[in-house]
Amino acid sequence: MSTPFPTLLPPPGPSVLAHPLPPSTSAPDPAIPTAFTEALSVRIAVFVDEQHCNPADEIDADDPRSWHWIVYASVSGPKSSGSSSAPNFSNGSPSQPQDAAQASEQRRPSGVKLPIATIRLVPPPQGPHPKPGSVDGVGGAWPAAGSQERRSSHDISTAMHDGHEPYIKLGRLATLEEYRGLGLGKLLVTTTLEWAARNAESLHPRVSEKEGMGLEGEGVAREREGVVREEGWKGLVLVHAQKGVERFYRGLGFETDEGLGEWVEEGIVHVGMWRRVNLEGAT
Repeated sequence: MSTPFPTLLPPPGPSVLAHPLPPSTSAPDPAIPTAFTEALSVRIAVFVDEQHCNPADEIDADDPRSWHWIVYASVSGPKSSGSSSAPNFSNGSPSQPQDAAQASEQRRPSGVKLPIATIRLVPPPQGPHPKPGSVDGVGGAWPAAGSQERRSSHDISTAMHDGHEPYIKLGRLATLEEYRGLGLGKLLVTTTLEWAARNAESLHPRVSEKEGMGLEGEGVAREREGVVREEGWKGLVLVHAQKGVERFYRGLGFETDEGLGEWVEEGIVHVGMWRRVNLEGAT
């Protein structure tokens, strides 16, 4: 098996909000990048079909403004009787993802390009953290400790985040069941963080630039209201991790923020975890 590599899809824009759920078998809207549809197919298979999450919630306001990575396997076509199709990975460097448009132009005579894993990176600003003890955003409460300084009616500072510093958020990490155990989740997280460290300036444009790109969303609205300070991204990374994969993220250098507590989304317990990466060129 050759080395897998993630393919990069830059922020696809608001057209993806109209993507049918589940993905339709009819001709796709040409305004929606094929790579997004392929990433979504993995997410639907894992979160909707396997974990029974609500398909209506799978695409959200962060998808248009996020960077997405997809890992593909090359699946061989039909063979002679007694042989079966075998998956194979495309050659490439794990730390240098290809542009989705370039990848789609590659000739793959060995078979079909199959999306098997994906992740997304949401740039600053972010929406509020879920409240500890809440279920799908309902109920729960922030701790009332005197050291907890709220920056708004929704968020508080914790021992791991001052409530002001911009951060990126990784999410929608998913691998098809039959391809688990191959290290693709680690590959995606590592690739995404390496790319972010090289592209810090691209991850936090000013509000006016986001408006010009048509990337309106809850986080942008909060920044316009002055909830989030105008400062550059300094390498802070958050994941809202399912409790069952908390150990996986710890192995990649993330630490659980006890101040964020636990909450339930789609029937699954989540925790907040942080990590800081060193930015290339930072002084």
